[in-house]
Amino acid sequence: MAINRPLVFVDLDDTLFQTARKMGDEPRFPATLDVDGLPNGFMNATQKSFVEWLLATADVVPVTARSVEAYQRVQLPFVYGAICAHGGVMLSAEGLLDRGWHARMRSELAHERTRLQRLSEHTLAIGAELGFSLRGWVVEEQDLAAYVVIKHNNEADQVLLRVGSEVKSRGLLDGMYVHGNGNNLAFLPQALQKRAAVREWVSRDQAVNGKRPLLGFGDSVSDLGFMAECDWWGTPKRGQLASHVRASVDHE
Repeated sequence: MAINRPLVFVDLDDTLFQTARKMGDEPRFPATLDVDGLPNGFMNATQKSFVEWLLATADVVPVTARSVEAYQRVQLPFVYGAICAHGGVMLSAEGLLDRGWHARMRSELAHERTRLQRLSEHTLAIGAELGFSLRGWVVEEQDLAAYVVIKHNNEADQVLLRVGSEVKSRGLLDGMYVHGNGNNLAFLPQALQKRAAVREWVSRDQAVNGKRPLLGFGDSVSDLGFMAECDWWGTPKRGQLASHVRASVDHE
C-alpha cells in the first residue's frame, strides 16, 4: 500500500458491472460467476478500462451489498480487502473476517434475527397476495443475521416497488430502512450501514497512512452515505443516483 495513492471505496453491482439483461449488443467482459461457475455479471469496455485504471493507480476497497460468498465469486483482482453485506462484514486483504468489526455488528444486530426472518416470510406472503412470484431470504454471515433481500422471478422490477410500499404500509418496517434498485429490494436495520463501515476503515487507514485522497463510487441513492465520507465521489451516468440527480435538477 503506497501512502501517496488514493484510497477508493467502490460499489460493485451496477457500478463496475451488471447482468447481461441490462446491456445492449456491446462487447461483454465477464466479472462475476453464478453458483455453478458460469458468468452472470459483465463489464462493458468502458467499465473494464475504468477498473484497470483504478487498480493500477489506487488502493481499492469494494463496498458491496453482496454476501461474502457472493463477493468471492467476483473475478476482479481486488487485493486490499472488502466491505460486504451492506457494511455488516469487513474482510482483510487475505479475505479473512475482521473479528473486531464482526463482534461489533453481532452486538448491534443480535436482537434483529427473529424480526428479519419474520419480515422475509411476511414479504413473500404479501407478494403472493398481490399475485407476484418472489424469492427472498435473510443474508447471514458467520451467525450474523444482517438484512432481508427480496427479488422477483421474471417479473418487472416495478413490482418490487409495489411490494415494498405495501410492506411499509402495514407497519412492518418501523426502525428499518429500504434499499431498492432493479431486481433487488432490501430491508435493513438502522445499525447496518455501509457508511459506518467505511468510516471505520478510513479511521484505521489514517492511523497508519495519514490523510490521503478518498474517492467514492456508487450507483444507488443509498450509496451516498458511504460516498459522503470521501473527498470526491462519482456515479455512472445511467445509474439510479444519476437519474435522481437529473430529476432534481430538472425540477428546479
